Amino acid sequence: MSRRVVTWSAVSVAVVAGCTAAALVATGVLPPRAEADAPTATTPTSTAEVERGTLTGTTRQSGKLTRPDGPTVGGPITGTITEVPGLGTVLHPRDTLYKVDDQPVTYFDGVLPQWRAFEQGMAKGPDVRQLEANLQSWGYLKVAPDDVFDARTTRAVQAWQKDAGLERTGTVEMGRLVFQTGDLVVADQQAKPGDQAGGAVYATKRTERVVTVDLPVGSSLAAIDTVVQLALPDGTRTTGRVTAVGAPVAKDDGSTKAPVTVTLDDQAAAGDLTDGSVTADFVSQVREDVLFVPVLALGAAADDGFVLEVVQADGSTRAVPVEAGLFAGDDVEVTGDVEAGDRVVVPEAP
Repeated sequence: MSRRVVTWSAVSVAVVAGCTAAALVATGVLPPRAEADAPTATTPTSTAEVERGTLTGTTRQSGKLTRPDGPTVGGPITGTITEVPGLGTVLHPRDTLYKVDDQPVTYFDGVLPQWRAFEQGMAKGPDVRQLEANLQSWGYLKVAPDDVFDARTTRAVQAWQKDAGLERTGTVEMGRLVFQTGDLVVADQQAKPGDQAGGAVYATKRTERVVTVDLPVGSSLAAIDTVVQLALPDGTRTTGRVTAVGAPVAKDDGSTKAPVTVTLDDQAAAGDLTDGSVTADFVSQVREDVLFVPVLALGAAADDGFVLEVVQADGSTRAVPVEAGLFAGDDVEVTGDVEAGDRVVVPEAP
């Protein structure tokens, strides 16, 4: 006996809630069928097995593959900008972000911004620990990071300055480093060599890819951790989860939508893609351990209910009344006098 997971397609979205046999016949989803107690004259074209398993209902939306905005790189250091990385350059902690007076401004990993210069004897603080954590990970500091800038920190800074081509002062001026997190991609240059430093140098994007979808404000789909099935621009299918819901935005058509961020479960699935249109199927219902049959096996009874033509042992068929539950792609949940393993008639699609 087979068990499988089936996904609700976009066609089914329109007929899930409150659908009737008459409505499905009228829309052409189902062929007309005799009432339950009448003998059938339909010639079977094929049969299918009643299966037991899990049906997954989804609601289809359009989305866009993109990279999230990263920070704008710049700082209070003064002088003449002498080097700026090119568009598309990927930056990692310890890389040179840009140069001022031919001296590097270095990328340090950390969530706290630099708000003061670093020097021996300065007041304790978490920013010192953050600085030391980088120096330790790069091999310059041999002790555990703490909140104190002492002689050991000074020696570690001097060792880093030597390798970076900086004067070995043992102090770090404001703007000589930039604390940020994660890998960054240069996206929009706002300054060029020859400009004066002190402001924004370039904007960045994050390296990870996400899908953004605009959903109506208050939509039940816009819930953190909602599972989303994705069809990427090159046809690759993968999954993701809702990780953020933005502030509502008024659209040109008068509606108000909230931008929803879906993070891919597997970044590698996107390959080299960085943008493009995406089909996003938000999982909205899951039914476990239910009976289901192909949608086309449903027949419309005279009382606006549904019937299945169940194949008997002698090859004849009988019309069995059933109730339809969740529609999931080409399949539908059914309840009635049928069991897993029964075979039902599936006529050709009209």
